[in-house]
Amino acid sequence: MTAPDLSFDQVEPVISGFIDDYLHLHGLDPQRFRARPLPGCDEMFFKAILPNYEFDASISAFKFVESTIRLGEAYRQLVEGVFGSFDAVGPVLDFASGWGRLTRYLEQRLPVDKISVADIYHDAIDWQVSTFGVAGLHSTKDPALLAYAGRHDIVLAGSMFSHLPEGLFHAWLAKLYSLVSERGVLAFSVHDEAILPAGETMGPDGFHFLRFSESGSLELDIYGMSYVTDAFVGRAVERLGGGLSWRRFPKGLYENQDLYVIGAPGVDLSALKLGSTPMGGFETVATLSTGEVEFAGWAVERTPGADIVAARVFVDEVETLALSPITPRPDVQKHFPGSARAPVGWSFRLSPQQATPGATVRVRLESATGLMGYCYAQMPAPATFTYSGWSRRGLR
Repeated sequence: MTAPDLSFDQVEPVISGFIDDYLHLHGLDPQRFRARPLPGCDEMFFKAILPNYEFDASISAFKFVESTIRLGEAYRQLVEGVFGSFDAVGPVLDFASGWGRLTRYLEQRLPVDKISVADIYHDAIDWQVSTFGVAGLHSTKDPALLAYAGRHDIVLAGSMFSHLPEGLFHAWLAKLYSLVSERGVLAFSVHDEAILPAGETMGPDGFHFLRFSESGSLELDIYGMSYVTDAFVGRAVERLGGGLSWRRFPKGLYENQDLYVIGAPGVDLSALKLGSTPMGGFETVATLSTGEVEFAGWAVERTPGADIVAARVFVDEVETLALSPITPRPDVQKHFPGSARAPVGWSFRLSPQQATPGATVRVRLESATGLMGYCYAQMPAPATFTYSGWSRRGLR
């Protein structure tokens, strides 16, 4: 059964303000981003994000925006690392694009005539074509039946190979690589063996497939949950051709997926760098007898070799405090298995002079990679508190 579309106009005003601020910080036009609703057929939102946040539509809308920006930040690093800038990149293809999460970002970075999208859900592609004006391609269950030979500087398949059985993994990898231009790259995400569910055992070839997923419409023999080792992916790349340059970026996409990038023949990716945006959130607030309000939360850096070097507190756009997130939070680790750095906790206090009730409180998490993560709260009136940061479970 299809849910009603969710308009961003339905989001609570406080959360709506958080969304606008977050988009501004990343150079996006909030009104343009919010102009299109979240379609009720979007399984990623209505069957994954919304249940993770106890069906709170406003918090879920913020988390959708947050995940879109994290995806966009990975894409930006890929573009700048390979081509130098968005101005220099040619046609791009978002394969398994769903209902246009990435398209909302790309249409503010690239001319729409450079953007192509493809998905097995044909209604999702038709919606994107009519909504954003991008080029659309109806995908197929069998890659051999996909009659398409376009070439693109970037072919991205996010959260597709993380669901394929082994035979389709190899077949789709070969098909999508054939769509890469002579100067381009194929990027795709996978579930690493570090997040293999408890009680499951990795296969001897470095591949394990489970017959379940968040999709309520795709057959489990073509779309489940797959887990791979780095060695398996390496052998899969070798099947595409000898001497190809490729890189793995642990936790480079979404919350817990590794990102692999393969260059076209002759494209050298040895210098490519791509970090994961720091993540964090508010958890608790307490009004003290002094009149101060104490906030506490968590943060995690998932990029190998990097740390969160600072956290800064802003009250209504004014930098108010600097703090160091140093308290170990092993209880958060289960949400980020295999992360390069252990989660940490942070806390701070604001006096009535520093923040009045209703003020927007933003924490900026600064990584050694230069990437920044943000989390939000509202300075409470007595017995109230609004925040945008924590989930019992991660997104896919």
